[in-house]
Amino acid sequence: MEAFMAATYSFGRTLVIVNPTAHSGAAGTIAERLSCFLTLYLHTDSSFEVKRTERPRHATEMAAGAAGYDTVLALGGDGVIHEVACGLMTIPEAERPVLGVIPVGSGNDFARTLGFREVTCDADLVQTLTCVPTQIDVGRIRYTPSADAAAPLDATEYFVETFSFGLDAAIAHGTAALRRTTKLAGAPLYTLSGLNVFGAHYRSYPVRLGLDGGEKRDLKTIICAVQNGPTYGSGYRITPDADPQDGVFDICYATGPLPRALALPVFLSAKEGKHVTNRHVTMGRARTVSIDFTDGAYPAQADGEALELRRAEIDLLPRALTVLAPAR
Repeated sequence: MEAFMAATYSFGRTLVIVNPTAHSGAAGTIAERLSCFLTLYLHTDSSFEVKRTERPRHATEMAAGAAGYDTVLALGGDGVIHEVACGLMTIPEAERPVLGVIPVGSGNDFARTLGFREVTCDADLVQTLTCVPTQIDVGRIRYTPSADAAAPLDATEYFVETFSFGLDAAIAHGTAALRRTTKLAGAPLYTLSGLNVFGAHYRSYPVRLGLDGGEKRDLKTIICAVQNGPTYGSGYRITPDADPQDGVFDICYATGPLPRALALPVFLSAKEGKHVTNRHVTMGRARTVSIDFTDGAYPAQADGEALELRRAEIDLLPRALTVLAPAR
């Protein structure tokens, strides 16, 4: 353990934001163990405070008020990490704390991108101590939640791993209810939700899509993902080459007409990133994305969290957030 301590990041004044319900309540238990762990192993000039979320968006509120801290640790799954990141992005850059993650969730896509393994025992907490600060890009979504196409883009959301709309977002929406009724988690849960959506709600989504200010194209998309990292849905490699430090989004969309019987294998092949050569799939890169849904508001997701929007402008904020990642 002494060898690890020699290279540790000095956390300074640290706020730990915990979603106690993550991973069927396991996060609450791990938070207690984390308190003991940090007491033993943090630098003497570091201190920490643990706060638990009590309602949706509570983590965003707490992170937005964390300007006096040096580090904010998000303990939970992609949902609490997303909320914390959104809160931190409202703080001026010069005052913005460093984001750290303790992955205790069912998805853990962002943590996996950074190089973390899921925390299942005390030994897994050691990876927190061997982290180094690194800067990553952040996606910003300015959108209108109204069905009125002329409504202003008066809402803002951020994402660190993934934004998508269409069937894949509907699948993400469907995981919440299935998690309660099936007790599944991770990729099996996402796959089951996908089978349900393909079985009962398969459709295409007319959209006007523009990349990097170029001419907008009218498409009938089945899925469309704008990615900062390579995965969504607990490890589906929708954009295998995406890198949150390269200054550009990786984009994947599938267009119809595509019969359900052909679309389902394409969806399933994305688990291993094998969909990228399918003729119905387009891969691309861009720094800005313009989306105009031509048939009302569609389901969307940002880091797995549900959104409803009618029109959106998405841009990449290069190296806007400092995060802790395992040393490589």
